[in-house]
Amino acid sequence: MAARKKKSARKKKKGTWGGRRPGAGRPPGTGQGPSPNSRRNRVAVMFRDSELRKLRAMARKERLPVSTVAYRLIEKALGRAR
Repeated sequence: MAARKKKSARKKKKGTWGGRRPGAGRPPGTGQGPSPNSRRNRVAVMFRDSELRKLRAMARKERLPVSTVAYRLIEKALGRAR
């Protein structure tokens, strides 16, 4: 019986997706970690239904996300505590 030939272990190239191309990838200066001014610490807060309704009403009035309004309220309260 004749010995079988081994199939090539190499995979065929399907396209030229890799490599360095002009304009590809992330812009220069990115990927260096978060901005020093970014908010990267998290705090969980539990609200009563009535408190959450008030917070949502404030956010709707100011046309801002609820989280931004909550952050500003906490920031303001911490400023007073100093």
